[in-house]
Amino acid sequence: MEYPIIILHGWGATVKSYGRLKPLLEQGGNSVFVFDLPGFGKEALPPRAWSVGDYADWVENKIREELDSRSRRNDNGSKFILYGHSFGGRIAIKIAARRPEGLRGLILCDTAGVTPRPKTKIAIFSFLSKIGNVTFSLPSLKFLRPLARKFVYWLSGERDYHYLQGDVMRETFRAVVSEDLSSFLPKIHTPTMVVWGEKDRMTPLGDAYAINRGIAGSKLEILGKIGHNPHLETPEKLAAIVDKFIKELD
Repeated sequence: MEYPIIILHGWGATVKSYGRLKPLLEQGGNSVFVFDLPGFGKEALPPRAWSVGDYADWVENKIREELDSRSRRNDNGSKFILYGHSFGGRIAIKIAARRPEGLRGLILCDTAGVTPRPKTKIAIFSFLSKIGNVTFSLPSLKFLRPLARKFVYWLSGERDYHYLQGDVMRETFRAVVSEDLSSFLPKIHTPTMVVWGEKDRMTPLGDAYAINRGIAGSKLEILGKIGHNPHLETPEKLAAIVDKFIKELD
């Protein structure tokens, strides 16, 4: 059976990031819906700093609009597949844990948010931030503050900081990366496929095993010699995995 696939992109990505994967998935007979999340691509910034839950609310409304449109076209759009990559996977976990009507399958690709950041890392990051705030508040050094902030985020491993736009997205980023979603995994009862790049350095392979253990009955597919972005590095192989997973749902 054909199901619409809703794709949630990662932090700093846009609709354009799926220019190679989307047509490959469509070749398998499934319609694919990709949209920019608030604060990325052509979508406006959130009205305030958002949490993962806020993004989940927004996405659920977007999905309802799309499914209603498909139903009016007699497009068998009452059920859907949710695909989340990295940051998009955080949102997908939150949505799936709510058990929304119509969710037929869940695909989590190199998903973030299931491993708490080490306390030492948080402490170092906090210390560097405080030192930077004091030092670069001096009138003679104020112009260096944006550059110093980027350096602190890079040093702490939070390289996605480079994609932030203004205070709203900075606060959103802090809220998003500080939330551990491990407790939501046991609440997911939708058939789930976990796909991971073996060489992922942003969300290590250990996170894949944690998600696989946390979601009862989930399947795990590891892509050898692939990093954090399978949709860019090996779209053909990823599309084949997704297509096979969907076909096995019926």
